[in-house]
Amino acid sequence: MHRSGKLIATGVLLIVFISDPVTGRQKPPLTDQPPRAAPDPLSQLMKEQGYVAVPLVQEEAGGAFVVECQSGTEKWRMLLDTGAESSCLDAGLAKRLGLKGQGEAKVVGAAGVQVGAQVSLRGMTIGEYDTRAMGNEVGLAAFDFSAMAAVQEQRKIPKIDGLLGHAALRLNSAVIDYDTRTLYLRTPLRGLWPKVEGRWTATRGEEDGRARAIDPESPPRLEFKDRQFRLTDGARSYQLGVHVVPDKGRYVMAFFDPAQELARELAYTRGGLLKMDGDRLTVCVSLDTATAQGLPDDFRTSPKSGRLLLEFKREK
Repeated sequence: MHRSGKLIATGVLLIVFISDPVTGRQKPPLTDQPPRAAPDPLSQLMKEQGYVAVPLVQEEAGGAFVVECQSGTEKWRMLLDTGAESSCLDAGLAKRLGLKGQGEAKVVGAAGVQVGAQVSLRGMTIGEYDTRAMGNEVGLAAFDFSAMAAVQEQRKIPKIDGLLGHAALRLNSAVIDYDTRTLYLRTPLRGLWPKVEGRWTATRGEEDGRARAIDPESPPRLEFKDRQFRLTDGARSYQLGVHVVPDKGRYVMAFFDPAQELARELAYTRGGLLKMDGDRLTVCVSLDTATAQGLPDDFRTSPKSGRLLLEFKREK
């Protein structure tokens, strides 16, 4: 193949123009492009698994990791503390957020016993991770951080107003990538969803302590779709938003109006339990608010409990 070319030299810069052998038009100059950064395989994998990446800021003094948090217009920084069980907030910040004490909280640390107040916060974000997709509220302990603030000011460290502890990290299936300084968080529901998503057909049932006959022509059907729990049982039909918490080989379910998940306030109206065994799924739920006597704490029904237990097999 014949290829013609022109060389234009300017000082130490040499630019090569190559003309197309068919059209005769000059192609764009060949320039050295910086190599593209190789994709991070862990980041891609975590995204596929439903995780949200939260940047970690490493403090110059001591090298501790900090996450940026926000609720409404209030912003603050929390120290990533895998050695602390509870997550904590500065009492002054809790007051600015309008949080009210719900009982006494005690934390034992290197400085001795700290006494504060239990508080709950709805609408807290950690980086881009919105905790409202995980549950109604985040439980925190509010303490006086003034001693810590004085040390930070003395060492010219940006203020830290809280600690993100092990319990919250465990509940949100946290993965820490120290190499890229990234905290990955995922709601329990996102972890469960690939296992339950789709349609299920009931094979056995109980209600109020009695066995339920299953009509093979029209059995109860359960569908997990669009992050919702959808149950059709004869004339009864439920389409509910659901949050889950793993608990000793099972999941505790809390139901709510799907339209209210990101609202300022969220009320759980019903609840239940879920467990899986291969391609079979069992739920024990209290769905009739008029007859339910509390929420299920096991996979049994009793007379006048208002509980419904159904075993399902996945539809093919």
